[in-house]
Amino acid sequence: MASHVPGNNDLTASRFDALMDVLRLRRSVRSFEPPPEPSPTEVLRGICEAGRWAPSGANTQPWHFVIAAERADVLAVSDVFVRQADRLVEHCRGFPHVHKKHWLHNSLAIVLLFCDPRWVDSYPVSDHDGWSDEYAANNEKILLASVGAAAQNMHLAAAAYGLTTAWLSGGGEETTARELRELLGVPQPLVPIATIPIGWPHRRAESRYRHPLDQLIHWGRWDPQRTPDDDAVQTYVSGVRRQAMYRGSETLED
Repeated sequence: MASHVPGNNDLTASRFDALMDVLRLRRSVRSFEPPPEPSPTEVLRGICEAGRWAPSGANTQPWHFVIAAERADVLAVSDVFVRQADRLVEHCRGFPHVHKKHWLHNSLAIVLLFCDPRWVDSYPVSDHDGWSDEYAANNEKILLASVGAAAQNMHLAAAAYGLTTAWLSGGGEETTARELRELLGVPQPLVPIATIPIGWPHRRAESRYRHPLDQLIHWGRWDPQRTPDDDAVQTYVSGVRRQAMYRGSETLED
């Protein structure tokens, strides 16, 4: 009888190794080389195809991919995020080293994942008094997790093509979302939950810190010794965050 144990044959192992190679290759890069002309349409379609295959709650696939690939469109979208970064500097001064985002102008393309919140009606809705709020709150999480899965697929696809990306979340801020909808002709109530600038890296990007795997795994039930206390979380927020976000190192001790 053939074995069905995962990883018990060469084909399965090679697929896993190839996947892990792409996962480890992915980088968040904020410095691109000036792009060639024109943008490679089939590559951009391939990246969106990867997003299309993401899992989603109730198979709603609550996303649309708006691709800014023409230079004028890339520059216009970039300018929206430059203004967003300026607001972030002014309004969130405790946030470390906010990039001015002028680097976006060198993007090969920018893909915006617009989420249609009307799909939450496909998720569980309670008909019992006192439970509506609980299910409604979780439905918002289902929606965001679905779009996040699509975005992650797209980042990995770009890495497989040898390109680099960053993950911009500022499009979800209402002022920025309104500007993007007006610029791109996107109707209400869609919201740009994730924005993915794509480009050729200006320099080699180092890997960022990752928690050790054994610190994250809980076999069978929760291990309280692996729970960071409040002091550890605040130490990260107040000091370590800057290093962990932007410095290339596998460990925080490097």
